[in-house]
Amino acid sequence: MMASNYREFDFEGHIEENLISSGYHKCNPSDYDKELCLITSELIHFIKATQQATFRQLEKQYGDQTSQKLVDRISKEISKRGTLDVLRKGVIDRGAKFKLAYFKPASGMNPEHLEFYRNNRFSIVRQLKYSKRNENSVDIVLFLNGLPIITAELKNSLTGQFVEEAKKQYQRDRLPQGEPFLAFKRCLVHFAVGNEEAFMTTHLQGDKTRFFPFNKDTINPENPNGHKTAYLWEDIWQPDLLLELIHNYLHFKTIPEK
Repeated sequence: MMASNYREFDFEGHIEENLISSGYHKCNPSDYDKELCLITSELIHFIKATQQATFRQLEKQYGDQTSQKLVDRISKEISKRGTLDVLRKGVIDRGAKFKLAYFKPASGMNPEHLEFYRNNRFSIVRQLKYSKRNENSVDIVLFLNGLPIITAELKNSLTGQFVEEAKKQYQRDRLPQGEPFLAFKRCLVHFAVGNEEAFMTTHLQGDKTRFFPFNKDTINPENPNGHKTAYLWEDIWQPDLLLELIHNYLHFKTIPEK
């Protein structure tokens, strides 16, 4: 049961609290590098925790500039290849190959790989100001090992705002021109989320942006424990399921216009 004065800010906080209890780290908007479109501290933490020997190999060439050179390289590779491809195939810099994510091993026969898998770092940022040109912010952004993977604009029907407003916000204000963060294939998916319905898109194109329903049925069933859209953060955005989706199920397909 939600109080009648439940605001959008409270909606954000509810989702954040749920995800942090599931293993996410809370990061601040100031942690985000607008130039590189990364949380570099999360990225370097993950690499040093899982690939220390490879990092040291690169240090022999870059010295004390290794971290900066590596994040620069990763950002450029994402711009060229897209986040999904980089997460799956990694990045090579001067002969040193780095994984950007570890996926669940098929068996428990390799305990070291399982430990690396557990070192994946999911983080959440609220009110991320992503632009160097304006003060626009996204309600919630989810990161995997410092790479942005999901954005979400939230609307709370109890304050008279509905999911259609979130969709319009993306179409009107989240324009990819000149904004690397919003470029196609940088973030894997963008969600418009209300208390009752959710929609998603993978390609922001201004007023041509097409949103698709991401609901359990034509109409989401009642949830006796809270929001009808709680399956998003309680199931879909959980670390294990997200990693499985990224590894095995997400695909980008370009359909030429007729």
